[in-house]
Amino acid sequence: MVSPRAEGIGVFTHAVARGLASLPDVGDVQLLVHAGDEPAVAATVAAGRGRIHVATVERQPWLDRWRWKALRRRHRRLCDRLAANPGATRLVARRDAVERAVDRLFARQRIVEPARLPPRDVWLLPHVAVERPLAAPAVVVVHDMVPLHHPGVVKATDLESFRRRSQRIVSRAAVVGTMSRTIRDADVVGLLGCPPEKVRVVAAATPDDLGSPADRDRLLAAVPAAARPFLLYPAALRPYKNHARLIAALDLVRRGGHPDMQLIFTGFGPLPADLAGSVADLGLAHAVHAVGSVDRPLLAALYRAASATVVPSLYEQGSFPILEAIGCGCPAAASDIPALQEAFEPLAGTVPLFDPLNPAAIAAAVLGVLADREGVRRRQAEALAALPPRSWADVAADWLAVLHEAAGHPHPGPLSEN
Repeated sequence: MVSPRAEGIGVFTHAVARGLASLPDVGDVQLLVHAGDEPAVAATVAAGRGRIHVATVERQPWLDRWRWKALRRRHRRLCDRLAANPGATRLVARRDAVERAVDRLFARQRIVEPARLPPRDVWLLPHVAVERPLAAPAVVVVHDMVPLHHPGVVKATDLESFRRRSQRIVSRAAVVGTMSRTIRDADVVGLLGCPPEKVRVVAAATPDDLGSPADRDRLLAAVPAAARPFLLYPAALRPYKNHARLIAALDLVRRGGHPDMQLIFTGFGPLPADLAGSVADLGLAHAVHAVGSVDRPLLAALYRAASATVVPSLYEQGSFPILEAIGCGCPAAASDIPALQEAFEPLAGTVPLFDPLNPAAIAAAVLGVLADREGVRRRQAEALAALPPRSWADVAADWLAVLHEAAGHPHPGPLSEN
């Protein structure tokens, strides 16, 4: 299992790892990380009570890193040429040769494993960016193919190469998993061409790792803007996350009777130049705050203090922030897009959905929540509580069934991992 840090996809990865370690019929769970990233998984290892172990991928020597970059450049050029000339068999052969060379390069990377553990039966890859060949069957999780829907997520020069790399890892996985029927149909099958019978949909649970919220003194020391009424949007600052229209909606909310309302973004990095320009043009420099990444207790405190959590994303496979917010007693509103319609249908219409392309529609939804904040909060909490209980141990049990299925697939393992 490959583990990013505990944000975004990492929330899923760490929750599933802890869930698998809690199951009586799971022997050991290994988290595979890059050497030096061990502290990022220390809390999850501790939560496994001796059943979660860390394996590390050693850093490639400089010559192999240079070769990989050169191969990636060639792959980009070939994929772009093939997109323009899909029937060019010579280009296909050259692209395939580059991919085999990348496989050999990654196969030379040494994995340092914990002593006295049995060989791995199966891998669970939490995203499609794992290029190394693995000497065991693998389940790859596709959260979404948003780069193929919205520009700017990956560089334009890397788009066709990304598409091909994603198709390749999906094609050589024993089983493909996703958390959304919408993503299965639109992305895994529709964009990547995966046979439907190879895909398994496993519903998630509400993240349970927020822990006790930070106290108010720590919250205000870290995020002084939380002393005033604020809307919260926890998301990476990427174009498809649609921060720009939420900023425009904030201006309308402030004009609509909430002149002191603030907007707090958490996520990677400061505001990019285009968003900073929009903020300045609207005169909102004092009201929009990008506070960067925060730890989970601080995020819980932000949920509890926020007037509302708003998720205006243009494309998603689901929204942990909406579920986290409701679980923390914060009313929430979200984009009216297919995957979120699917995700929040069980909440019986208690989550207001809005057109994410229309700042006026976003503002109207927010103003509706603020006009009856306690009522919205109560109805959402009741709807969430009324759902059949589903823990991350339940999620892990469902993934375990998928892993058992994948482990039964033949795997030639043509390349050594070590």
